[in-house]
Amino acid sequence: MKKYFLGTFLLLLLILTTGCKKSLVGKWKSINAQNEYYYIFNEDNTCSYEMTVARLSCVYEEENGILTILYNGNDTAKNFEYRFEGNTLIIKDDNGKDNKFTRQNK
Repeated sequence: MKKYFLGTFLLLLLILTTGCKKSLVGKWKSINAQNEYYYIFNEDNTCSYEMTVARLSCVYEEENGILTILYNGNDTAKNFEYRFEGNTLIIKDDNGKDNKFTRQNK
C-alpha cells in the first residue's frame, strides 16, 4: 500500500511540475540584438528595461500570450506577443521581428 501511495504521489508531482506555466519573472538578456539589453520582470508586475546607457522603469501584465508594458513617462501601454521556446523567451517587436532572450542567474 505504501508503494502504491508513493508511486501515485510521485506521478502527480511530476505532472504538476512539468505542466506548469513558464514565468516571465526574472532577468532576461537579449541574445539576437546588436546592442545588449535586459528586461527584468518582478513578481509585483513592475519591470525595467536596461541598456548600457539608460534604464526605464515599467509595469507589465501578461495574458494569453500578450505582454502589455507601460513604460514610465508614457501615457500609452505597448502590447507584444510573447512565447517560450525551451528556455528562450521570444517577444515580437512592433515590426514583427522576434527578439530572443535568455534567463540570467541573479
